[in-house]
Formats: sequence, C-alpha cells, structure tokens
Amino acid sequence: MTLLHYAPGSAHSASVRILLGEKGIEVDLHKLDLIHYEQHSAAHLAINCHGTVPVLEDEGRKMFETFPILEYLDEIHPDPPLAGNDPRQRYIARKWGKYVETHIAPHLAITRWAALHGKVPESAVAGLSNLLPARCELWLRAARGFDSKQLEASTQAMLTAGRRLAADLAGNDWLAGNAFTLADIAVYPHVAQLGALGLPVPSAVDDWLARVAERPSVEAIRKDLFPVAVMGPEPGRWG
Repeated sequence: MTLLHYAPGSAHSASVRILLGEKGIEVDLHKLDLIHYEQHSAAHLAINCHGTVPVLEDEGRKMFETFPILEYLDEIHPDPPLAGNDPRQRYIARKWGKYVETHIAPHLAITRWAALHGKVPESAVAGLSNLLPARCELWLRAARGFDSKQLEASTQAMLTAGRRLAADLAGNDWLAGNAFTLADIAVYPHVAQLGALGLPVPSAVDDWLARVAERPSVEAIRKDLFPVAVMGPEPGRWG
C-alpha cells in the first residue's frame, strides 16, 4: 500500500501530487487540515516527528523530505522518466530541488506569513511543545512576528530566485532544458504563489508558469494548490 499524507496549500505536497499525476500513479490520500494545525497533532507526529507534510508511506517505509520522495517515485515508476535525460539535466534537477529547500521555501514561508498577517492562536502555541525543539522555535518565531529587516531580506531573496529561474529558462521551455523534469515539479508550486504576494517575476518565468499550469497533472489539483484560508509557515515550510 502507498499512502500520501498531504495538505491543501502545502507547496511541497503539491509537488508530490503533480509527479503522481504525471506518472499516473494511484495512491491512497490522507488530507491534513493546516488551518487547525492537524500537522501538529499527536496522530501525525507519531508518523512524522517533524510535524510536516508531505509524508509518503510505501510498503512500510516512511519518507519525509520532498525532493527525495520525488526521486524515489521517479525511480520505482520510471515511465515517463522525470529525473532528467542526461547527467547535466539530472544535476540541474537536483540543484533546484536543493534550492527550493534551502532558499525558496523558507523565504516564501516568511513573506507569505507576513502577507496573510499570520498569528498562531494560543491553543496552537500550547501544542507546539510537542514538536522537536528546532521546529518549535520556528513556530514561536513566527508567533512573535518578523521585523522589517527580515521581511525585506526574504522579499529580496524571492526576487533573486526569479532572476535565477530566468537564467536557466533562457532559450528553454523548462528549467533543465528541453524536458519537463523534477526541477519544474519541485519549483512550480512555490513560485506560482509570488504573484499573489505582489512579487514580480521576469517574463520568462511568467511564461514558464503558464506552461506548467497547462499540464493536466497541475490542473487536476488546482483547487488544492493555494486555498486562501491556509495560514502559517507550513505552506512554504521551514527547515
């Protein structure tokens, strides 16, 4: 049995679901409610002590990190191949997978939290002690709010991401060249949120976003991509 624990509004969850759609893989789905902090419930923490989504359970194995999940699914379901057609494409895909985790997702979490005037309710704050210390501190930091210096740094980081995307898209339809790969899948659900946050992207990136949005795998989950009601860092995810 393969089970995906996911949440609407989670860009990382969306990446895994897009890959499942691209490959026609059917899995059982367990939806978590981020609005009411179900990802921090005792039941979910028993599955993933980090209190994040997505989590993939496959034949007794639990996997928590998004890009390795994408690579795992691509390897065990090789048709169509999405890791890249040659070593350079595979390098570019992994480069973007890492950049999402270390740069795009953390800064998007901060800018989105601030834009939505996020506030952790007292009832949720009490439950944060169930998280691992590093995760708890991230949420407590969000509860305290971010100063203008941090918000400006995160805004500039997202603008830098747009320029780097445009550089890889120069003369290409897709981030790794002539093939739609894990790079596009990993990046799209995050960068597609920038317009709603009032952050501009280069025209090449805007055109790329439109191309990705036309894919049936993306259209199939559109209603779960960016539900307005979702608040908090988890849609971008820190760490």
